[in-house]
Amino acid sequence: MKIFLNIVLLVLFIPSVYPSIIWQRDIINYERNAYTGGSQNWMVKQHPVNKKIYIANSSGLLEFDGIYWSLYPIRNSIVRSIEIKGNRIYIGGSSELGYFEANDTGMWIYHSLTKFVPEWRGEVWNIFVRNKKIYFQDEGNILVYDEKENIRIIQTGIKIDCASLINNHIYLGSTDGIYYLNQNDNIISLLDSENLKGEKIVSILPYENKLLITSARNGLYFLGDKKKERVILPSAQNFINNNQLFCASLKDSLLALGSVQNGMLLVDLEKPQYHEEFNLNNGLLNNTILSSLFDKEGNLWIGLNQGISYIDIMSAIRPMFSINSPIGAGYCSAIYNNEVYLGTNQGLYKTDSKGLYSLIKDSEGQIWSLSTYDQTLFSTGDAKILVIENGKTYSIPLSGIWEVHPLLAYKDKMIASSYSGLRILSKNSGRWGFSHNVADFYNSCRGFFEDEPNVFWIMGSENTVIRIKLDKELMNIVEKKEYILNGQLNSENPFFKKIDNTIFICSKKGILKYEKMSDKFIPFTELEYLLEGPRKYDHLSIDNNKNIWFVTDNNLKLLPYNNGYGKKIYTIGLSNELINSYENIMTQDTASVIVGVARGFVNINLPAQQKESAPFSVAIRKIVATDIDSVLFYEKAKIPLEIPYSLNSINIQFASPEYANQNEIVYAVRLLDIDERWSTPSSKTNKEYTRLPEGKYTFEVMAFRKGETHSSVITKLTFRVLPPWYRSFWAYLTYTIIILASIYVFYRRTIGRQKRIIDEKGKELIAQHEKHNEEQLLKDKEIYELQNENLRNKLSYKAQELSGYILNLARKNEMLEDVKRSAFSISKAIDDNKQPIVIKQKVVSLISQINNNIEHDKDFEVFQSNFNVLHADFFNLLEKRFTNLTRNEKVLCAYLKMNLSSKEIASLMNITIRGVEVSRYRLRKKLGIDTDINLNDYMNNIK
Repeated sequence: MKIFLNIVLLVLFIPSVYPSIIWQRDIINYERNAYTGGSQNWMVKQHPVNKKIYIANSSGLLEFDGIYWSLYPIRNSIVRSIEIKGNRIYIGGSSELGYFEANDTGMWIYHSLTKFVPEWRGEVWNIFVRNKKIYFQDEGNILVYDEKENIRIIQTGIKIDCASLINNHIYLGSTDGIYYLNQNDNIISLLDSENLKGEKIVSILPYENKLLITSARNGLYFLGDKKKERVILPSAQNFINNNQLFCASLKDSLLALGSVQNGMLLVDLEKPQYHEEFNLNNGLLNNTILSSLFDKEGNLWIGLNQGISYIDIMSAIRPMFSINSPIGAGYCSAIYNNEVYLGTNQGLYKTDSKGLYSLIKDSEGQIWSLSTYDQTLFSTGDAKILVIENGKTYSIPLSGIWEVHPLLAYKDKMIASSYSGLRILSKNSGRWGFSHNVADFYNSCRGFFEDEPNVFWIMGSENTVIRIKLDKELMNIVEKKEYILNGQLNSENPFFKKIDNTIFICSKKGILKYEKMSDKFIPFTELEYLLEGPRKYDHLSIDNNKNIWFVTDNNLKLLPYNNGYGKKIYTIGLSNELINSYENIMTQDTASVIVGVARGFVNINLPAQQKESAPFSVAIRKIVATDIDSVLFYEKAKIPLEIPYSLNSINIQFASPEYANQNEIVYAVRLLDIDERWSTPSSKTNKEYTRLPEGKYTFEVMAFRKGETHSSVITKLTFRVLPPWYRSFWAYLTYTIIILASIYVFYRRTIGRQKRIIDEKGKELIAQHEKHNEEQLLKDKEIYELQNENLRNKLSYKAQELSGYILNLARKNEMLEDVKRSAFSISKAIDDNKQPIVIKQKVVSLISQINNNIEHDKDFEVFQSNFNVLHADFFNLLEKRFTNLTRNEKVLCAYLKMNLSSKEIASLMNITIRGVEVSRYRLRKKLGIDTDINLNDYMNNIK
């Protein structure tokens, strides 16, 4: 990121009216203790996406994001080559090849491929990616890796000094000529290179459909059209011829040649007269160049034998000295007779056409200003006024002079402002000298301005501005007026300026202008609107081209004039180099200005059309848990970041990959849900948060140049702080289980207590119930006994009835026997011819006996009913099962049920025993009972 993007090199190399050779390049050196790696740096690459710099170092792989260096060692092996493809960084070194790939947390993890070629030993000097294959080039072989963990070795048969991938061909340079590896991985000799045999080739680069060949000892060649063409660069040929070249890099037509003995040479193939050298004398750490790279911005990285250097090629700012200024801090500058004069705190210096500087004799001490008038250069300072005219130098013995100005009304007089009043100079006999002091005026007049002839504005104090008018002899003050401004003035910058006939001066809160009609100082809103509004301006000046230069927040800014003022303000920077309150800007032409800074002077080349600088990008490189100093997140992380609550104090590190002016970059951050407002811009590249509550957060950061206010690209990172273990999901689940278990236990205990109470009550109830049951049983027993007693009484009664029935039957049988005997008696009486009356009496007596016993015929029904009661409906069961039984057979069954003997049955049935046997036989047949079954048992089993 540069002040003016895409500045054409033509603009940078425009020759000015003063020698451009005195202006150097900004060089940033990184010594070994800065990057904590090995001393040698063999190859430099830039990531195509995040713009980070990766360097093959003798101690491993170096990574640089503009702020932080990281070293990734490889088995204590020297890394000599690197190549970036996608998410992998392939490396090669001493008997080692492999690649780095980020793990889930974003940390680079190394994967060695050497195990697939166990017999191979060599030094990998170059790595190329072609057709989804990786080519590792050592001294005489090419190892091809197809990412399926297959490696094959192509033996070239030559010693390879350098290699390049051009138009999908891998070119190999050797002392036998130049070869290339075609699409089929065949080694083919380039016939055009036969006349290069015997030369050590250090680089093969593409340029305008040709091959630019760099040899170690014999310079540059173009190879094409079947011929070799030597490249002659007149201004740089001496360097090329007298140094052994080791490496080369090309950006458009700009060629960087690294040497073994004398640093780096920068040439332009389209401008043969241009060249720049970089070595120990002008800023490099070391004169042995091992590698180089033009980055995406066009600036140059150099890998040295001891350290790393960065040369800011594309910057519009070019310092006079790359590192330290031997002439002191710059306070003023001027061009006089096409020579550059520089006023510093050490004295007045002059540079010659070769860019060499020298101290003007008798000019030692603080120089405050340089001005030209009447073809004469005036230098003012602590000790004297030095006058340079027509190659001669003399001094005016006036000390403590801020500056001298010509007077509007006098050609042979000048006025000098001093620490304590005004001095008048005059020219006599072609020589300037002191004339007199202005009487009765002893103010320090660092800032003063002549508005009208003999009328001067002078800064009085923080509260006052003084306007005086001198008499015609410039001896006395004839008019004096003080303007009270209530402490608004910036006493550190007391300069009056004039634009469009309007006098103005900077204050602490803005710009004030003098209004003649009201004779007051009022806000200069028109100019403030053009600039950055009402604020403190530390410096404001207008150059010869009407460009407005001003300083706010220690940053130099420019509002260019192009047939009017636009709205775009360009920030030049130099925030850490400007000399506060003594800023000095000298415009020489439309192409450049000289600015005094702490390390001397810088030259700013202005392109014809300024272009707005693109916003800075920012990378969040890692997050560190401050409590245990452990990295939680790297930039390349693949998984969402979740931070344990125990590590909720974090340090977020970020950086903008802008390498030229890191000291000009400031960062603003905020953490959404914690900080809704952006932080005050700061140069700090980390932000700490302590004891973050659990939740989801989004960290935002943006970068911009100091003093700028326009928005930048915002980089975001969302992460989550997990709740503490006692507020986690599992904890809540545990709590739920514990609560449920407690509820269950409480419930169980409560239920247990209730159950015990219920059991006790139940037992009481059971006891009462049992007691009641016992009482009931006793009652039931009593009732049962009463019922049994009743039944027994009934059975006894029934038995008595049955017995009575049986007795009745017996009596009836006896009666029948009497009837029988009566009948025999009657029959005998008839046979004996008894009197009829006697027979009649016998018959009547018999009928009466029969009638008396007829009512006893119902006894069978009584017998049957009582027998059913005693023997569970015996007769009813007989009738259901055996419907064809007669009454006598049913009676026989009853008698058998009663286990009466045949004799007893015969008596009851008034038959013979034989008759009983016959009746039993017939009953068996009707019942279907076999003879082997006891008839009495059968009757007892009927239920």
